[in-house]
Amino acid sequence: MSAKSLKLDVLVDERPQGVLAYLFGEESVAAAGDTVEEVLARMELLAKKIAPVQPWKFDDSGMAGSKGSAEGAAPTVRTLRLEIPVVDELRIFSVDVCLIAATRKRGQRTQVFLPEIPLEFEVGDAAQLEFAAREHLCDQFTIAQRLDALHAFIDLGDSDLGDKSGVETRKIDVHRIEVQVDAPKMGTADAQEPDSPTLEAVGEPLHRRLDKKDAPRAFERGAEVQTLLNYLADEWERSVLLVGPSGVGKTAIVYDAVGRMLAGKCPDALKESNVWQISGGRLMAGMRFLGQWQERVIEVIREVQRSGGILFADNLVELLEASGNEKYAEGSPGLLLPHIVSGELVLITEARPEQLAYVEQRQPSFLRALRRLPVEPMSTAETDAVLERVSFRLGRQHGVRLGEETRQRIIELTGRFPNAGAYPGPAVDLAERMARTHRSKGVQKEGEDRPSLAADHAIEAFASQTGLPRELLDSNADFDLDKIEAFFRNAVFDQPEATSAMVDLVSVIRAGLNPPDRPFGSYLFLGPTGVGKTQTALTLARYLFGSEDRLLRFDMSEYQDPYSAARLVGRYKGEQGELVRRVREQPFQVILLDELEKAHASVFDLLLQVMGEGRLTDALGQTVPMTGSVIIMTSNLGSDGPESLGFDAAMSRAEAERQHFMSAVEAFFRPEFVGRVDRIIPFRSLGHPTARKLVERALEEAFSREGLARRNIQVNATEAVIDYLIRTGFDERYGARPLRQAVENHITAKLADYLSSAGNLKGQRLVFEMVDGVPELRRE
Repeated sequence: MSAKSLKLDVLVDERPQGVLAYLFGEESVAAAGDTVEEVLARMELLAKKIAPVQPWKFDDSGMAGSKGSAEGAAPTVRTLRLEIPVVDELRIFSVDVCLIAATRKRGQRTQVFLPEIPLEFEVGDAAQLEFAAREHLCDQFTIAQRLDALHAFIDLGDSDLGDKSGVETRKIDVHRIEVQVDAPKMGTADAQEPDSPTLEAVGEPLHRRLDKKDAPRAFERGAEVQTLLNYLADEWERSVLLVGPSGVGKTAIVYDAVGRMLAGKCPDALKESNVWQISGGRLMAGMRFLGQWQERVIEVIREVQRSGGILFADNLVELLEASGNEKYAEGSPGLLLPHIVSGELVLITEARPEQLAYVEQRQPSFLRALRRLPVEPMSTAETDAVLERVSFRLGRQHGVRLGEETRQRIIELTGRFPNAGAYPGPAVDLAERMARTHRSKGVQKEGEDRPSLAADHAIEAFASQTGLPRELLDSNADFDLDKIEAFFRNAVFDQPEATSAMVDLVSVIRAGLNPPDRPFGSYLFLGPTGVGKTQTALTLARYLFGSEDRLLRFDMSEYQDPYSAARLVGRYKGEQGELVRRVREQPFQVILLDELEKAHASVFDLLLQVMGEGRLTDALGQTVPMTGSVIIMTSNLGSDGPESLGFDAAMSRAEAERQHFMSAVEAFFRPEFVGRVDRIIPFRSLGHPTARKLVERALEEAFSREGLARRNIQVNATEAVIDYLIRTGFDERYGARPLRQAVENHITAKLADYLSSAGNLKGQRLVFEMVDGVPELRRE
């Protein structure tokens, strides 16, 4: 084992009661005694004992030059006087807090260490030291905790809150000592051979990563963090399963617990524990042959036992499904379970509530071996408190804060559209997105240190994230129902029932009356082909989410076999289902299920869950929220139309068609399926007036194509040409499609031939006229 010389900066605090010494930036390495010489000697002994087994406390990067080691100029010590807002039982007020700060220059940044708290951070500009220290303190303690936590450092002055004994005249010096330690990982050649090679290969050492910077905090989760630490410190049943919905902060609780372990704020049994984050995927990576993955798992268990470490897997289902061959169905659980039951191996893992039934079915013994720690979603008040704490971090990282009105708007938006998970996760994610996007757009208010993001920034960030138009998110934005109706009416001709239904949907979303646990809406469009069913879905996607690309289309004629549902949601140990994958990628979209009646019955069962519960469950028991989607199903049932009504009943044709379609639906689908559909919308067959509108729009689209616009060529068509296209293309059985085909064959094709033969033609006016019974193109 090689030796290494460490130069350490030690802060020596001389008090009437005795002398304290701290390693710069590492408050867990400290000593006390009666004299300076005594504490420095003890610090040398501590360094010699700790450096070989926990070198990261002295070395940030695994190489020389470190957090605890001394390079360059020695630290300087100064007293900070900070104004901190606090609260007692009756009021909110500010107090002056006096703290000792040691600073040390590291390249372009300055390291700051407040040993009395203790707290460590960096600043880019030393002139911002006091401001940054104030923000870190406000981040470290909630406003309700600050008075008790900082009481010993409050300069009370002439206040009647108490005496001034908490603020003393202090003498703190910096001593630089040199220690010879046996440190195989302190930058020597031996560092290339880690003590735990398999763990290093498949896991991430959280005890190192979180010790290099401020550990992520689980705000307002102090009870859960302490319970986790208590479970891990028990003599028996130490492995823990955190159970809670996505977004509640399960991983943050684990990280916070690791941070407390690193700071020594944990039971004694955990103070020397290392935590390694692993996953089923990393365990299996590169394992091609039988027996390879089993050998790797066994070696991981040995290395963890040898080091007294703890394993953390943030996905229980993925870990349980890690195995190299279907013949060995027990996979990694069969190897891990005996060591967990005996207490030789400690595992922390996570699962969502809906996954427990799947795990109970597949691995009941493994599930029983874990102590469950439930993590409940936060209330809106608790989420607001979390956002207030997060605001200080965003101020340091991005230079902007979240005001109270902004926090409330974040909570309102994420509560109205709760498909991103449980509180506080979606709210924190949106706040961070806002800060990254608008870091230079905050509004500076008088008396505030940082600019604050406004409620409008929250609306803009949420609109960007979801695609929803601002007028649906902001109650103050203009909202004109007539304009919205015209938008749909101009896109889908002569289908008043469909237009009315889409406008109603938009109004419900705007009013915030959409059910939070179901899709925005579920619709069954009925009618013959070519009458505008797909066009209505495209128009809705364009209005709600800003693009027709937000239409996810499935042809149900491809899902007629008994395995169709599995193709949509995935197979056990197979590839992810197409519907599940696409919704996970983009939860806000219109989902079109075309020709639904052709799908297998198992698909209908799947849709019952989607329409009734607003979620999908995949083959591994993992749910996908569908509350940000609109479900549109189309069907040709009853497309043969009702029997002829004669001239006397002409005014009742729409009602007769509606009754005819409803009878066809009720005869084909199960009652429970029909009952889950929000609205069944019959589409009318096209008449000649509608055919004319469709031809005119098809001609407008053809005459505005890029090839004509680039040449500055204007093209028109006479009424006689439009009549000809209707005669040749209109067929009530096939709707709009033959009309578009007629325009392509008789108009677009002739335009292409003309432009190809005319050479470099620009700036012309052309017209289609009827010549000898067919459309011909000529110059005006």
